[in-house]
Amino acid sequence: MKRICAWCRRNLGMVHSGIQAESTITHGICEDCANNLFDDMGMKLTAFLDSLAAPVVVVDSTGSVKTANQQAQEILHKNLAEIQGGQPGDVFECVHAETPEGCGHTIHCGGCAIRRTVMDTFKSGRSHAKVPAFVNRGSPDESRKIDLLISTEKVKNVVLLRIDELG
Repeated sequence: MKRICAWCRRNLGMVHSGIQAESTITHGICEDCANNLFDDMGMKLTAFLDSLAAPVVVVDSTGSVKTANQQAQEILHKNLAEIQGGQPGDVFECVHAETPEGCGHTIHCGGCAIRRTVMDTFKSGRSHAKVPAFVNRGSPDESRKIDLLISTEKVKNVVLLRIDELG
């Protein structure tokens, strides 16, 4: 899938996706536009995130959630204070995050598509689009699987985790 900057329309290359058509386009933000928005124009990150047309969670290089836009807060049924500083498993209410080991430290976490996709984007700088993922919510004895599609993009020193679909 071709990726272009939503601001300047610059070609940002191809993104890994289940959709292979070269004519399909997804949008991101190039480094120059990100610098202009956040530095020169003085736009705050929260205003930028709230201007996006999809729920977005911002994750740092340690896997910690820094912030989320209003749409993400609404679909996750959490306010910003409940999101900031948590691990993705805490934010998405993964049953395995509730164990003493916590999110990222159980045998189940190695297979977590959310964690793998975010960390790959950090390491490689490569964006991902509409990656199938799931979260088991509830208790270890009685959990229910929530399917989602996620996309990631690295902007400066964070990864934007977009929730494309939540089932």
